[in-house]
Amino acid sequence: MNKIVRILPGIFLSLLSLSSCDGLFTEDCIYKGYLHARNGFHHPSDMGTPEQAEMNLMVFPLTGNGVAEYDNLSIPFNGSGDAYGTLHIGSYEFLACNKDVNILEDAGSAATVRLRVPTEQGKITAEQGYAYSSSVTGTVMTDDTLHVTCESKLMVQRIVFNITVTNTGILEYTGITAELDGVTTSRYVRTREKGSGFATLPFTVSPEKENFFRKEVLVFGINTGVSNVIRLHLDGDMPVDADLDLSDVFKDFTADGISVDITVRVSPSLHTASASIEDWQNVEWGQGIITY
Repeated sequence: MNKIVRILPGIFLSLLSLSSCDGLFTEDCIYKGYLHARNGFHHPSDMGTPEQAEMNLMVFPLTGNGVAEYDNLSIPFNGSGDAYGTLHIGSYEFLACNKDVNILEDAGSAATVRLRVPTEQGKITAEQGYAYSSSVTGTVMTDDTLHVTCESKLMVQRIVFNITVTNTGILEYTGITAELDGVTTSRYVRTREKGSGFATLPFTVSPEKENFFRKEVLVFGINTGVSNVIRLHLDGDMPVDADLDLSDVFKDFTADGISVDITVRVSPSLHTASASIEDWQNVEWGQGIITY
């Protein structure tokens, strides 16, 4: 009996020396695991992609202690396309994206977070680049590593304007200043669906050869519920303006890209010009855009 009394205090002291989670499962214990995310780009071979280090992994806890503790948690990918973290155990949704020139908005929820291109007074003020995103879910287990792969896909569409100027005579045109109405200003990161906002996109077009101008722009999309007019101002010996409604071109525009052929006919005697649509063609990424 005396032996047992001597042993019990030793056991009690040993238990006290253990950390709160060593071998004991209690509500006071904090259990964590590890994350390894790998990013991969889906893109055609003729296009560039962002640097892997420009990509970030947004962490949205679904269950566990992370729900209360992680607010707007973001983990950067390294140059090799890997992101590492230590997280509370539980289920998560991870969103990978690069901001490019865009603004990250409503980042409190995976369902609402989106990228928005900067605008001022109804006009887009930054040149859109290649923006990517992906969504993946997984569960972090105690002292285990969750491996996820982010299949990042493009959030933008490509529009190529091929503009031919005719009836110029001896007139020379050195460039075109253009504005396109109804350009979508945001996309949701999780689904890559278009937001409802829109603005006017200003851009300039340089000549590729005499009387032929070509410009490629990247956009989050086209809002077909509003005006889709393009306004063209030809700079040169006799500056002229021409407006053209592109509603028919964009009404079914869901492809990765589109090539639009436009002819501007100058009337030197009247100091005016008119524009018309000659053709358009939907193009998927990697299919290539027709050049002249």
